Amino acid sequence: MTSLGHIQATAPSWIGKVRGTSSRMEFSAQPRNPGGGLGRTYELEIFTNAQAGVSVREYPVSILPACCVERHINPNATFCLSYDSQKPIEDIEQAHSWWHSLETYLRNQDFASRRRVWPLSAGLSHGEHAAEIQLKMEEIAEPLAWKDEVLRSIFAGEGWLSGKLPRRSQDRSTLVNVRTACPRGCRRLHGVPRKEFCHLSECHSACKKMHKPILRADCPQRAQVETLVLLEHQRRQREEEMLRSLIKSGVTCCETMDRCPIRDLQA
Repeated sequence: MTSLGHIQATAPSWIGKVRGTSSRMEFSAQPRNPGGGLGRTYELEIFTNAQAGVSVREYPVSILPACCVERHINPNATFCLSYDSQKPIEDIEQAHSWWHSLETYLRNQDFASRRRVWPLSAGLSHGEHAAEIQLKMEEIAEPLAWKDEVLRSIFAGEGWLSGKLPRRSQDRSTLVNVRTACPRGCRRLHGVPRKEFCHLSECHSACKKMHKPILRADCPQRAQVETLVLLEHQRRQREEEMLRSLIKSGVTCCETMDRCPIRDLQA
């Protein structure tokens, strides 16, 4: 069975009557929001893409921007549902997963229309291999409880990975000047063993001081901090290359979101 065949065979209850052919189908979609109420109704079409998977976009009526990086809408108006979402769908389980991704995506679009931001946990970097780099950063940050810091830096412009990053060596494999403060702003608290995690808050001991940041050379999580910084350098480069390509092709800001990397790059 083809990818579209698997999709047709697993159509959920929240879509309307399916119309179409073996390579293309149209339907209306109205997923329920997390609170149980109905979201907006979207008119969509699904079609077989060049990778033998399926792509989806609005048709014939559009209520979303034609293209928006922040809202994960590609230049051809197709939806970027998730990482590698346009690959072939090989079985029923993958088809159910695809429908779940579409439902979540449409809920996120409703959220973005109301609040002018994309849900933080659903953010995905764009550009060649940029998403892979982001996922690697999340993998490193998760055991340290730093994942939220990474996501806020990337998608909200907040936190230690969002501003100017420590400089890389000439071959870009390491960071220079280890005697500068830890870029995360980590502090070692009284009573915490030297090899324990660094902390951003004030001491909980009797001194109640906000101690100065420790040096990167002394940071117990130096390896993880430096790896995250190096990966963020790479991620920014890949994403900027993609954004400049979009700008060159004539893509402009749709003005529906508070943050727009295309607008920021052109400022």
